[in-house]
Amino acid sequence: MTASVTVSHPHGNPNSYHAAKAFADTGLLNIFERGFVTGRFASKALADLPQGRKALQRGLGQLANGGNRQHLLWEVISRVGKRLKSTGPTQKVSWYDVLYCGHDWQVSKALRKGMTAVYAYEDGACLTFREAKRTRAATIYELPAGYYAGVAHELDRARDNSREPVFNIKTEPRWKMRRKDHELSLADVIVVPCEWAAESLRFSGINTEKAVIKVPYGTPAVEVFPKLERPRGPFTVLFAGQVGARKGVPYLLEAWSQLGLKNARLLLAGGMKLNDAFLSRYSGNFEYLGALPRLQLLKLMKEVDLLVFPSLAEGFGLVIGEAMAAGTPVLTTTNTGGPELITNGREGWCVPAHDAQVLAERIEWAYQHRDELFEMGRRARQRAEQWTWADYRHSLIEKIMPHLNGVAASSSSYVEV
Repeated sequence: MTASVTVSHPHGNPNSYHAAKAFADTGLLNIFERGFVTGRFASKALADLPQGRKALQRGLGQLANGGNRQHLLWEVISRVGKRLKSTGPTQKVSWYDVLYCGHDWQVSKALRKGMTAVYAYEDGACLTFREAKRTRAATIYELPAGYYAGVAHELDRARDNSREPVFNIKTEPRWKMRRKDHELSLADVIVVPCEWAAESLRFSGINTEKAVIKVPYGTPAVEVFPKLERPRGPFTVLFAGQVGARKGVPYLLEAWSQLGLKNARLLLAGGMKLNDAFLSRYSGNFEYLGALPRLQLLKLMKEVDLLVFPSLAEGFGLVIGEAMAAGTPVLTTTNTGGPELITNGREGWCVPAHDAQVLAERIEWAYQHRDELFEMGRRARQRAEQWTWADYRHSLIEKIMPHLNGVAASSSSYVEV
């Protein structure tokens, strides 16, 4: 029997789109359930909502084979709700939760018999997987950010090592942790994008017989042209991502403060998650750019000397591949997808997390060796060309196919909560 796979994600981000495209290109896609609508109506509906224009940039197009069922309802509800009450409908439920749980419910109602498998993502798979079990379809679960208890472990380390409790660390509400665990228990196959995400599963206590597949995310080398010459002017370091504890920004600020480099800039791009009390310690040491549109961020990556992404707990970090495609070397940690793309000291560096001193040492070397750093960026671009989204799609199908032929038939019966 020919495999038939439904892919579900509340919004069409690059990893879910390319997963769906991988199945579509091989004639295996049943339907891509995504929570984003393209076209004139969507543009009009979303453009004036919080971060609506950013959402519109996620429109990655239709797929040649297989259907697309596009949903606008839960995206609009979550964005309108955020405008009315930014913190969420309750203290323990965010608008992110509304988006993911609503999409999960809607997809679960649309599932039909005859599918081989359902491919869904963390926080948006619970009801969908329960319904898939009723139809004896295999359940493939992607953990793009790693297992939550592994993330909590790293954040606890950060809290314990902090001199003062001056930055906030968000903890998941208990209902959400139970939901994540139930999703994991219903999964037949688990897909992770990097070694750290795979290792984070040791905190879950899951059945060790579950198949765990590692497929690193691709780089956009096909669509991004690299820089052609070394950046001029001040030595410039860029961080891109949520500016918070999980991304390791406190360690970067500490390292930058220690160095006190002349004619040098540190740029922070992304939503701010650090509080004013913490940031006041580093006043004047960095430039905060806020959240940037993707095209503007890609342009900026070509203008800087180095991307530093010191995350403590990261499923991958797409900005790593984006910077490498732009010809910019990357300093990141081993708790990211960096080790999947970077040979330490060749295209950049992968250093231990939670270590401001080692960040300072690598940044200082980069500052003193800008010509060598530019050559490192050339090698980063070459490496990015060797692992594009096309390579990701090929690897995903190659690793999943052995499981599709037998898992569905032996899929466990429906489990009640």
